[in-house]
Amino acid sequence: MDNYKKTVLPSGVTVCSEFIPSALSAVLGIYISVGSRDEEEEKIGISHFIEHSVFKGTKNRNEKEISLAIESKGGYLNASTSREWTSFYSHILPEEMDLAFDILADLVENPQFPKDGLDKERSVILQEIKMFKDSPESLLFDYAFKSTFGEKHPLSRLILGDLETVQSIKREDIIEFCDKNWTSDRIFVSAAGKVDHDNLCDLVGKKISKKEGNSFKRKSFSIKSKKVNTIPKPELNHKYVALSFPSLHYNHDLRFAFLISGTILGSGMSSRLFQKLRQELSYVYEVSAFNEFFSDTGIFGIYFSTDEDKLLCALKATRDLLEKLNFTKEEVENAKERLRGNIMISLENSGNRMERNVKEEIYKGKRSSIDSLLKRIDSVTMKEIKLINREYLKPDRFNLTVLGEEDNVSW
Repeated sequence: MDNYKKTVLPSGVTVCSEFIPSALSAVLGIYISVGSRDEEEEKIGISHFIEHSVFKGTKNRNEKEISLAIESKGGYLNASTSREWTSFYSHILPEEMDLAFDILADLVENPQFPKDGLDKERSVILQEIKMFKDSPESLLFDYAFKSTFGEKHPLSRLILGDLETVQSIKREDIIEFCDKNWTSDRIFVSAAGKVDHDNLCDLVGKKISKKEGNSFKRKSFSIKSKKVNTIPKPELNHKYVALSFPSLHYNHDLRFAFLISGTILGSGMSSRLFQKLRQELSYVYEVSAFNEFFSDTGIFGIYFSTDEDKLLCALKATRDLLEKLNFTKEEVENAKERLRGNIMISLENSGNRMERNVKEEIYKGKRSSIDSLLKRIDSVTMKEIKLINREYLKPDRFNLTVLGEEDNVSW
């Protein structure tokens, strides 16, 4: 039985919940469909800055009271920023649902953004950016997005912002951004676990009073990929490699075929890439494929790191593998089974259910049941898989990013 319910309130706020009879707790989130790709170029990082800064105090609570109210009940409170949304969420006992929503709504409705608090949080974020730049994997993926979509594309922006823009963001910028983007039509409230949908709708109706916005339509930008992007970093002991290209959007008919092909190619120790580059050739310690789907496009890629003297050999072996891709029916069926298993295991976590539901509502305007999701995976044909291999996974479609390398590589 599917215990999923959805209500769009007169204000325009979407409320969705999934009751899980066996759950002993509930996960609750408020999502706003604005993220780093929706920022102005001179204000890169403002969504993430706001996500941090709402915790510096509201009309009703100071910063310690915000966290203590949830943590003193054994609960958990956090927030995150992505390229296409900003979220605030809590994991609590069912009897604390009203309290948890009151706090989340307070963060969204009543942040004060005190100047001294903003200056302190700015310092924290600048440290976060420096820490990010000290992580080779994180830095590689930042550059891989630039290689894939182009330096100026909004998806290529660092979610954290950069040192210059974060230092320049003012309190007035933050208030203006919230007024413009945090509107009721872009707010989604999602809960999963031991939840009461009618009570949740009542809470949202009472606590969320953001103005309605104009119909939001995300701007489209042309994609200008860079075929080879090398970033010198002589202090590194390894060369960090990403091969990537713009792929499919979340609602594309071939998304599930892409997931299956990506699983066979680069997911786990049984994948083609792992078996070739690590088990057979010993060129790498780890290698994997990655997939991310957005509202209007996506990114697919291959990641590995290797010694300098093995870099060219590893790239050649990867190209050779891609040129000869021909997945068997057995591999496809195994990948389907693996995806089904991964989905079912992940859905034992109420937080995963909560986020899956709201993601579906944001991208599709409706949520597919688990049964229909599993059937869609089963329905993928060998013809679709061959199309993915032939049209998308051919070597010349990929763009190469190498962190720690000069200019002596090609693809």
